Amino acid sequence: MAGLLPEFRRFIDYVSLVYRRRGLRRELPGDRFLAEVVRTVDGDTLRVRDEHGVIHPVRMLSIDTPETHFLGASQGYWAELAAERLSELLPDGAEVEIQTDEQPFDAYGRVLGYVLSRGRLINRQMLEEGLATTYIVAPNLRYARELSEAARRSFAERRGMFGDASVLLPYEFRWRMRGHSSAKLVGSLSRGEVYDLAERERVPVWDRVFFFDAKDVRAPFFRVRPERGEQGD
Repeated sequence: MAGLLPEFRRFIDYVSLVYRRRGLRRELPGDRFLAEVVRTVDGDTLRVRDEHGVIHPVRMLSIDTPETHFLGASQGYWAELAAERLSELLPDGAEVEIQTDEQPFDAYGRVLGYVLSRGRLINRQMLEEGLATTYIVAPNLRYARELSEAARRSFAERRGMFGDASVLLPYEFRWRMRGHSSAKLVGSLSRGEVYDLAERERVPVWDRVFFFDAKDVRAPFFRVRPERGEQGD
């Protein structure tokens, strides 16, 4: 029975993906638009209402906060703290600007956005406070270097969750719960080298760029083939 659980979870993920793709994508007012916060969902997700009254779910680009509820599991203290902090930064009714990148939607139909409030890039602020790690996914790289540097400083100074060695990176937590990863490759933002995902430890956490599709590997990025005899995990 235990062996069937990962397969069941993958099936549920697939059904959810199809449903969301069909039902949640909406026309956006533009690649940047003003909106009002309806509510925050967790540390990196919120819902906003645009000037036409349309409500959009927004997944904040290039950051990842610990999970409050994923497949029935929570990452606990840091997840709750990140969610609470985002609700303080973006209270209900707050005016924000949403900026999209090369891919305006994710596979679940959510808007992928950089969120600005009172001139502050909230994605970066969550990194600066050590409540998020970078989760930069090509080809959405507009603020990649800026966000990577913010994460590097927080990591070096052990701010927030970076000072707690027991915290599993949010995307690693999801991969463990699902039994698989959506990402196929990982690259170094600073060096341009791209490796198989199993070799991700070659790249510092803050310097990682994930690729869901090999076609997104383009200059200045380039594939580095494993040396003879190396084995992936």
